[in-house]
Amino acid sequence: MNVTVRHQGFTIIEMLISLAVLSFGLLAAGQLLFLATTAESLARSKQTASLAAQDRLESLADLYRRDSGAEELTPGDHGPTQVYVLNPANNLEINRYDVAWNVATLSDLRGRALQGRLVTVTVKPVTQAGAANSRPPLNKVVNMATIFSPRIP
Repeated sequence: MNVTVRHQGFTIIEMLISLAVLSFGLLAAGQLLFLATTAESLARSKQTASLAAQDRLESLADLYRRDSGAEELTPGDHGPTQVYVLNPANNLEINRYDVAWNVATLSDLRGRALQGRLVTVTVKPVTQAGAANSRPPLNKVVNMATIFSPRIP
């Protein structure tokens, strides 16, 4: 009676190939995670910069309703003022911005000056020392503009 015993299993070559495929898959997944966290950081930075711009526009609009001749609403460049965003969980600073605004007079098609004003707010990320942010993915400038005009009774 002849009995042949066959061992079934993986060869070393098959194991090396499967480990190489697994390694490339994990590297690709790691790269995707890195890109996702970078995109999330950029989105958070742009969102907080947009909130800073909206806050400045709202405060200027309130000032315009109370006193349209205020110094902050005279034509020309104003600012910058520094605004920083804190993490509510631990009160650590997340972002810091320079917020500047420009006020321009409006004119109609015939060139006559109107009572309204075009206000453009620019928000730039900066470091704590006030220098430009050195992290390129987070160094995005946000601009917002609106028109202030007197109420018509």
